[in-house]
Amino acid sequence: MNCNTSGTGITADLYGSAGYSTAFSIGAAELAFLSEAIFRQWMARIEAVYPELADEFRAGGIEHYGRLSHLISHETLWSKEYRVLPRESVAALAQFDFVRRLTAELGGACRISNVVFFSGEVPDYPEVYWRLVRPNTATDVGALHTDNWYHQLLGSGKSLYEEDETTVKMWLAIYAEPGLNGLYVVPGSHAKTWRVKHTPAADGYGRPALDEPLGDYARLLVPTAPGQAVLFNENLLHGGAVNAGATSRVSIEMTFILKRTSINQ
Repeated sequence: MNCNTSGTGITADLYGSAGYSTAFSIGAAELAFLSEAIFRQWMARIEAVYPELADEFRAGGIEHYGRLSHLISHETLWSKEYRVLPRESVAALAQFDFVRRLTAELGGACRISNVVFFSGEVPDYPEVYWRLVRPNTATDVGALHTDNWYHQLLGSGKSLYEEDETTVKMWLAIYAEPGLNGLYVVPGSHAKTWRVKHTPAADGYGRPALDEPLGDYARLLVPTAPGQAVLFNENLLHGGAVNAGATSRVSIEMTFILKRTSINQ
């Protein structure tokens, strides 16, 4: 996939006062493809580790995963490596119109970032991964942060990307209940330099998080129906909302890399 921005529409929001945009969504066929790809990967993982429970989870579906998740080790089962869509699924995305439309919105010469783990980058493997958030489970979501903090962390103190590059994240709702779960953003926060702290996680790697009050800024839960995207600036504060709905919240994330010189800021 290839991007170059025009400074209008979506990119005007990304690099203007808001720092994010909700002006993009995908179609029913595209949503169905992604839902099915996630379901297949979800079931394959459960079948591999808990074959005796597979039929029960399949009958309940990913939407009601939270009702059965006490039967398994959720944290062990769903580390990032098991939530990155397989190469064949990523390759199949190219057939869908939303790829062309989003590329056109962002412009001409951009690319999707490669898969990145704390252990390193996987070359020539565009990263498309999903998140699964159970109802009323605070540990399924992280603290407010910016993507750029993770870029610095994963790059061992320097950005993962070249100095003349910047990124835009696409967060896409697959299963969601608008107003009850989804993504928090802090409008305008991309224009400020925030204090950050790093908290060790169970895997031994620190996670960056906001280390000061929001002050005059406010956290906003973006109401997103299935198929609705939130695109945002790499310096925008954001984070997952605790799921106040009745079913699982499932979302897809993709990071697009752009040349800074292509952006009219």
